[in-house]
Amino acid sequence: MIHRLFTLLLTLLVSSAFGQEKWDLRRCVEYAMVNNITVKQAEAQASSSRLTANQTRLTLLPTLGGSLSGSYQHGLNENPTTGTLESANFFSGSMGVQSGYTIFNWGVRKNNIAANELFAEADAVGVDKAKNDIGLLVANAYLQIMLRREQVRISEVQLNQSKAQLSLTRKLVNAGSQPELNALQIEAQVARDTSAFLEAQSLVEQGFITLKSYLNLDIAAPFDIESPSVEQIPVESILDLQPDAVYKLALTTQPAQQMNTIRIDASKRLVASARGAMYPTLTAFAGLNTRFVNAKSPVFGAMPDKATSSYVLINGSQVPVFAPQFGVMGYEGIPLFSQLNRNFGQSLGLSLNFPVFNAGAARTQWQRAKINVVQYELQDEQQKLDLKANIYNAYQTAYASLQKYNASVKNVEASQRALDFSQKRFDIGLLGTLDFLITQSNLYRAKIEQVSNRYDFVFKLKVLEFYKGLGLKL
Repeated sequence: MIHRLFTLLLTLLVSSAFGQEKWDLRRCVEYAMVNNITVKQAEAQASSSRLTANQTRLTLLPTLGGSLSGSYQHGLNENPTTGTLESANFFSGSMGVQSGYTIFNWGVRKNNIAANELFAEADAVGVDKAKNDIGLLVANAYLQIMLRREQVRISEVQLNQSKAQLSLTRKLVNAGSQPELNALQIEAQVARDTSAFLEAQSLVEQGFITLKSYLNLDIAAPFDIESPSVEQIPVESILDLQPDAVYKLALTTQPAQQMNTIRIDASKRLVASARGAMYPTLTAFAGLNTRFVNAKSPVFGAMPDKATSSYVLINGSQVPVFAPQFGVMGYEGIPLFSQLNRNFGQSLGLSLNFPVFNAGAARTQWQRAKINVVQYELQDEQQKLDLKANIYNAYQTAYASLQKYNASVKNVEASQRALDFSQKRFDIGLLGTLDFLITQSNLYRAKIEQVSNRYDFVFKLKVLEFYKGLGLKL
């Protein structure tokens, strides 16, 4: 019960902390780079690769192993210490230490170590790539929320204007100066504006859900962001973000390109390693061993003389002849440490292993390693093409958004003048309600288009700034 109360209190405190202040883009990006699941997966992969590299480096050291075995024999078995067959029950055991060291193997170990070191380095760079990728996603989601909030604001203004127009028209209808149709048409417009306003609010909430998922935050936790005016967002001049120059910088600064280069080098090392595996390997080995058994061995000794069937005559009397005899006087076991010392042995040698025929496994592995190099090179080439296409597309879209934004500014100004003129004509009954509502809707759409173009222009410039190595900032 106490644990549950503590968990609930902690949750409330965290939720309160989230709700007390608004997050800016920098904080969102930094938080995502630490807590995003994709980033954590990249970090786990980097840790695994580093462990593999460290373990491979240890192959330069000799191997060392020990063994200890025991067995129980019953009946006729070979005594492991004497080598004779005995019918007895005994327990025997052996122990040993073995060591080996590869003296020469045509650079297999060296190239494997180098390849794994490079793969570990590439995966470490892959963490930076994952952070960059999530940073772009967070920035896009952040700007989308700002855009949708602006759309909510415009939709709310439009809705309030329609409600005010409906209120005025309803008074005129009640006074008999306008027909009921005018009020009904404006009521329909209010309904449409209400729907647009609610939809805009829903899109804001969806944007927050997306952003929280990138941050790995609880979807139900209170959370808000700062929403500076789009005009206050600092951006580079589009003239300083020419795609060719940005692309050349991106090739040297983007982790994805660095990671591909490192992996190509690592795969070439694996080719050399696979080639070395087709040649002989010289290995040194050494060992220490001993054994023991708890079986008791018979102890032989002189026994009392035994009379034979022969006699001798002494002074005319038959005196029996006695013969000495030897037999088992008893049984005794050899002390454990005496056995271990007596049975102690050593071995030292060299081993030369060379493949003659292994169903083409070594050569196939070598050829497969060369194909992997080609695949990494093609992947690098494809990613460079994608990077260049993304940069050029971002530039062209930014340029088009700028032109569309400039045109939409003029469109908003013209639509506003048209609405002002239509309002005057509508007020004196020279313009129909439907025509007036069309003019009003034109201004609404023009404002939405202006805001969308402005945010699209800003985001595309932010993408170009990111590829240029300027980071993400609002």
